[in-house]
Amino acid sequence: MLYLLEEAKRLDDLHKRRQSRSIRNLYKISSDRDYIRNYRLTRDLIEILEDDLMPFLPQQVRRGGLSHHTKILCTLSFLATGSYQNVVGKSFFNYVSQPSASRAINTIVNALNHPDIIKKYIRFPQNRNERETLKQRFFEKFKIPGVIGCVDGTLVAMIRPKTQEERYYCRKGYHARNVLIINDCDLNILHVDATFGGATHDSFIFNNSVIQHHLEQLNNAGETAYLLGDSAYGQRSYLMTPCANPEPGSPEEHYNTLHSTARNSVERTIGILKGRFRCLLVHRVLHYDPEMVSKIIIACCILHNICNRAGLPVLELPHNLQEEEIRANEVLQSEGHHIEPASLGALERGRASRQQLINILWRGRH
Repeated sequence: MLYLLEEAKRLDDLHKRRQSRSIRNLYKISSDRDYIRNYRLTRDLIEILEDDLMPFLPQQVRRGGLSHHTKILCTLSFLATGSYQNVVGKSFFNYVSQPSASRAINTIVNALNHPDIIKKYIRFPQNRNERETLKQRFFEKFKIPGVIGCVDGTLVAMIRPKTQEERYYCRKGYHARNVLIINDCDLNILHVDATFGGATHDSFIFNNSVIQHHLEQLNNAGETAYLLGDSAYGQRSYLMTPCANPEPGSPEEHYNTLHSTARNSVERTIGILKGRFRCLLVHRVLHYDPEMVSKIIIACCILHNICNRAGLPVLELPHNLQEEEIRANEVLQSEGHHIEPASLGALERGRASRQQLINILWRGRH
């Protein structure tokens, strides 16, 4: 009797696996609209992504296991919603168990974080021609010369880490990564740094980034290349921040108006990123260790650039979620940044560069 029961269970499990594989192999979505709603990418873009990731995916060792295509769909579904409920058994589109979905997400996210994939989709301008192209596009849109892009920070919530908890606990009362994002005028992400915890200030992250050193070298070489940032950052020759309390009708007020309009592009970029990939929202806490959280953030930024460059429709956050994200990140703007004595000279040079830019904008306002 025991043998018969075990044999019946084995045959039943085999039937379930075959049924699951048959369902997964069906093309259940036919329109790009459905693909975008469920996975944020079109069917063609998913096939291109699969081709890009194939060299970095492990070979399948078990017959009848999840195909690479299904693993990608599982990952995209999770990143789009931040919930396993859209990935596991309840989802007809994937029809996989939660352990299988979890393994698939780890595999695809790690592949997306391969240096070759990151360099292909997230790339800061490396030569003067590329920088001049970005400056021209920025000037055509926002009428500020010399600007490459905008910089800002955003929080991505995560569960309490097992070690070094104080690095991730932000003043809003939860654990998070503080993510530095630099975008161009077309809302593409040029650079992302997700290595710091929520306790770290925006200005500290920027001052310790490779981009800061790169821009400083360009500035010392005599090239005009700016980023636009808010008052959380220190004024530098290569980082333009708003003027504090300008007089009405003054050149400084005119500069602040143009600066605010242009810098809004980075807030919009972050809003679209989190609107597309809602696993990054504050209330969708990522249940992963800090290293995996960083990888998920970078994976979402890569996918954002794929969507944005393909001209896919923007999935805006509902108003209540937008307000929640704004409140969660306001603390980053309200904290003052500490100025080291050694940087006072750089601050004064930065203010002089900003005044030159203010004068240029004032003279060209008509």
